[in-house]
Amino acid sequence: MKKIVCYMLLALPLVFSCQQEKDGPAVSKMKGTFYPKIEGANGIIELSPGKSKVVDLRAMADTENGSVSDCYLTMTFKVVPEAVETYNAAHGTHYEMFPGSAYDFGANLVMMPRYGVSSTTTKLKVTASGLEAGKEYLLPVTIDKVTGTDNWALSEGAVAYVTMKQTDVDPDKGDGSAALPYILSTPEDMMKMSELVIEKECVYFKMGADIDMKDVDNWIPFNAGSPYDYLVDFDGDGHTIDNFHCDYSSYPSFFGVLYGTVHDVNFTNAVITATTGQSCGIVAGYCGTSNHHAEAKNVHVQGKVTGSSKTGVGGMFGVIQDAVVSICSADCEVSSSANYVGGLFGYEKTPAEVHDCWTSGSVEGPQRVGGICGGLIQTDNGIYNCYSLSSVTAGFAIGGIAGHCNQDQKAGTPTESKPNDTIDKCIAWNQFVRARTMAPGTNDHYSVGAIAGFTSCRNNLTDCMRRPDLDFQDYTDLFPILDQPNATSTSPLGVGVFEPYQYPYHGKAAPSGSTLSEVAKSLGWSAEIWDFSGPYPAHKGSNAPAEIPEVTPGGQLPDFGENEFYK
Repeated sequence: MKKIVCYMLLALPLVFSCQQEKDGPAVSKMKGTFYPKIEGANGIIELSPGKSKVVDLRAMADTENGSVSDCYLTMTFKVVPEAVETYNAAHGTHYEMFPGSAYDFGANLVMMPRYGVSSTTTKLKVTASGLEAGKEYLLPVTIDKVTGTDNWALSEGAVAYVTMKQTDVDPDKGDGSAALPYILSTPEDMMKMSELVIEKECVYFKMGADIDMKDVDNWIPFNAGSPYDYLVDFDGDGHTIDNFHCDYSSYPSFFGVLYGTVHDVNFTNAVITATTGQSCGIVAGYCGTSNHHAEAKNVHVQGKVTGSSKTGVGGMFGVIQDAVVSICSADCEVSSSANYVGGLFGYEKTPAEVHDCWTSGSVEGPQRVGGICGGLIQTDNGIYNCYSLSSVTAGFAIGGIAGHCNQDQKAGTPTESKPNDTIDKCIAWNQFVRARTMAPGTNDHYSVGAIAGFTSCRNNLTDCMRRPDLDFQDYTDLFPILDQPNATSTSPLGVGVFEPYQYPYHGKAAPSGSTLSEVAKSLGWSAEIWDFSGPYPAHKGSNAPAEIPEVTPGGQLPDFGENEFYK
């Protein structure tokens, strides 16, 4: 198999002269000279057949051979095939012209501001497509025209060049394609991922061994900055990432923002610390975001996550949006000084779905705290067939599964709030679910539910169960723990009983003496996903959670505007 190696070469600048036009639109009175510049190609770019590289192309003002224009200008680029022969004659080379299938300008237009020295950029995509082995190719690029003035002329021989040639591929390292993913076997391989990702193009990674990250400090998630366009498929192949730690300023986590898929991987002894007020989790601060779909499957994390002043903190993810999370687990200590804190994720935005997951450990925060999640804040989200063993402690909206499930809103009346979210066949087997003792002069002490602490009447709350001897504490004594029937958006919970302010949901107590596995099996959880042979359900092929330990509870994306009512 062959690789493609790309060289980026720049020739002489383009030179323009200005002549004053008597009629028509305003034109430049200054002499303007410009040249093209290619950015994002430092040294040789290696591409295997079918792979692509995107670089930036912009126009620059040549201030040494002229001055900037006094007009606002637009410029376009073009390819000049005849320049290949000229280049070969001048340099003694034998390049051939790029085939048309090997390059794409995208939006072929840039803008130069008045008195500017650098234009906006356009994307030039080069692809190893339609190339012949053993041949070298040259792509000459120049400025086609300038709009905003007629006072310009193109100097002779001024062209920027992209050069490609083929070399051999090492199949053991892969090429980032689905057929040959990049193989990650060392911490150094992990660090190189940021150099291999490509905007809006899926790059495939696969772990080839367990990797200890203890000596990797200052981890920078490779998709932690706008526009969050690095699309990946990360296959752990059953391996473990040990001792991963991150305190990066933007979405501290492994990915930053997960765009794409992560599957079949374990994290152990992970430590995530948010110091600048960012959503965070071991795997990603955001699992998906608007128009950037993500999926996580068979991912298991163990460690500690500490949030700061930003909402959305979870063992695995801070926020889930436009995503599906399935067959995952989090055994974590999760704490935050902000709201929406969960054992698996902080909060869920539309559209999102979580199913067949479990958590253990401890979860603590000020408000909106739950064993699986801190809350569901928009419509038509769902949590299905999940259980939690976590201890949960907070001051308001506290749930064994979910904390606040009413669109981050003050309750109002049942007809005003219709989030239509779903919590179905979930089991609260928590070590405890407790409200902290009320602080003098505050209302930091109420709305605690075995399943959900604060939920709209118009949610779908179906077939959920709780541990029969659940250690449960609500300091109001207004809503004692009790069995509740199923509720739907058309047959709502608690109308005339809980309205208009608090809607705790406790589900039903499991039969005394039953195990968690027995309860899950009775609810019809899939035997293809779950192993019910032990006291706790385990994912097929994975370990079950350990016996519940004695736990002493401790005391950059557009985010939703958190309701101030409860602060």
